[in-house]
Amino acid sequence: MKPLLGLILFLTFSFTVGAQQTLRGRVLNADDRKPLPFANVFLANTTRGTTTNEAGEFTLNQLPAGTLELVVSYVGYQTQTQTIQTDNRSASLEILLKANPELLAEVKVKTKRDKHWKQRYERFVSMFLGATENARQCTILNSDVLWITEDSTKQWLTAGAREPLIIENQALGYRIKYQLEGFSYHRTQGYVSYLGYPVYEELPTTSSETMSRWKRNRNRAYYGSLTHFLRSLHNGTLASEGFIVQRMANPAHSPMNALALAGKKLSRSEVDRYRSYQVLEEPLRSDDLLVKRLHTAEQSIMTFPGAIQVTYTKEMDFPSRPGMSQRPQTSVIELLSQMVRIQANGQYFPSLDLLVSGYFVYEKTGDSLPFDFQPYP
Repeated sequence: MKPLLGLILFLTFSFTVGAQQTLRGRVLNADDRKPLPFANVFLANTTRGTTTNEAGEFTLNQLPAGTLELVVSYVGYQTQTQTIQTDNRSASLEILLKANPELLAEVKVKTKRDKHWKQRYERFVSMFLGATENARQCTILNSDVLWITEDSTKQWLTAGAREPLIIENQALGYRIKYQLEGFSYHRTQGYVSYLGYPVYEELPTTSSETMSRWKRNRNRAYYGSLTHFLRSLHNGTLASEGFIVQRMANPAHSPMNALALAGKKLSRSEVDRYRSYQVLEEPLRSDDLLVKRLHTAEQSIMTFPGAIQVTYTKEMDFPSRPGMSQRPQTSVIELLSQMVRIQANGQYFPSLDLLVSGYFVYEKTGDSLPFDFQPYP
């Protein structure tokens, strides 16, 4: 497995169990206030989404009470995101989208294919969907909406899409509509980042055997994932869920690091990118990573210095180099700010402030699940 360092970015939303709400609204052109039919309206990273009718109207039913993040997109217009608060009353919104014809024209030029298109597309797919068995069963149904470019050094690959990508995942049983806002990959550094807003739809099936396979695969994708880890951290169940969390530091970075590591039982990091780091063998608890006084049933505040190594002991990783034996799935997390908020469903924000590498980055869109997913018994 080639080491990757990545920021996988999602919108934030939270909810509490309670009365189900209805959200209604209209999507209009900001310039002339004319309705925009067939605009995409959805809650990011969930199974809740729809399109507007000919009058630009939409309805989203059975929304839980709480804070939600709404995404609205339309070809040739700027994608708009909006945080909404539902309560015991039905909500109605008017959403104005701004046209961006210059961007649309530029994207149309970029989508013209040359002799390097296939090679770039295959690289994009491997970095965006992933290289797992689940990812290999994914198909982008409308690859023609993609633009992919490479810089003159052949190091940076960037991509975008003029329309939402339609991804069919036959391994997990989802059709994903993915509003891709940006993608970049650095070949030498192994750095990949992408910003996007997915909404999930269950694929139809009448086969009990197929549904059983999807359920098994969804559970496998969930257990050991970043979402599973953050839910376990929030719930204080790290050990019982199979996670070992250890503090790590590079003694060469500062005298304080060297002092903190002195006299402690240490080991080397299992993540290739962090081989120069020392890992303290004593595991951390949830209380060591969370600000206890700010912890609620709905939200936790995570903070820690340096980096932490997260090992999931209930499933083995693939060998990263020829001749190596399998090892537990291991990842590294760094905070790019002082703290990150974690929702009870495992979502975190600001999403720009969490840097992950190792196994958490190995599993990408092809192994992703909606944040309203709950594992099957």
